[in-house]
Amino acid sequence: MKTDFKFSNLCGTVYRKGNLVFTPDGNSIISPVGNRVTVFDLVNNKTETLPFENKRDIRRLALAPSGNLLLSVDELGQVVLVNFRRRTVLHYFNLKDKVRDIQFSPDGRYFVVGLGRSIQVWRSPGFTREFAPFELHRTFAGHYDDITHISWSPDSRFFLTSSKDMTAKIYSVDPIEGFRATTLNGHRAPVVGAWFAKDMGAIYTVSSDGAVCVRRFRPH
Repeated sequence: MKTDFKFSNLCGTVYRKGNLVFTPDGNSIISPVGNRVTVFDLVNNKTETLPFENKRDIRRLALAPSGNLLLSVDELGQVVLVNFRRRTVLHYFNLKDKVRDIQFSPDGRYFVVGLGRSIQVWRSPGFTREFAPFELHRTFAGHYDDITHISWSPDSRFFLTSSKDMTAKIYSVDPIEGFRATTLNGHRAPVVGAWFAKDMGAIYTVSSDGAVCVRRFRPH
């Protein structure tokens, strides 16, 4: 039987797992709620559940810096690529592993994903006759234990991964003469996060025991 009804909103649910993402203007929070995504408008005190769903509970969300594209990844590694502004699904694909973290680059051309202990970089191929929003760019050997966090350099040339193996690593998106992937040691507990300074002159790493390490960084 055909009706004129369509999905409007999801009420009465609570945040249980996954990460929270702010929109670029800082006015809204995007949150996984089970296998759906809800947007909380902090200015107007409104909520909206987006009209799509993953097959399983959502594990990670990533929003492009422009605010146009949203990646919604469930517990099985299945990804829904959404035009966030138009609230429409563009593409489905499967990463075939549990995703530990996923982040867009600041320029929006790439996203990097931590799959257990390995890392993949995906890129936008630009205009082609066939629709292919992203394609696999490079795969990196990862850590000795699960990845906990990923972050990008401001210029989108490098990214950092943190891991339960008590290290962080620096990678370059493309090969750079004289640069090799570098391991940052020194922590005595799992590293929960690593970030570049805005001027890229330093790298900050934080472990689960509260220790903070600051290292100088000289990009090539």
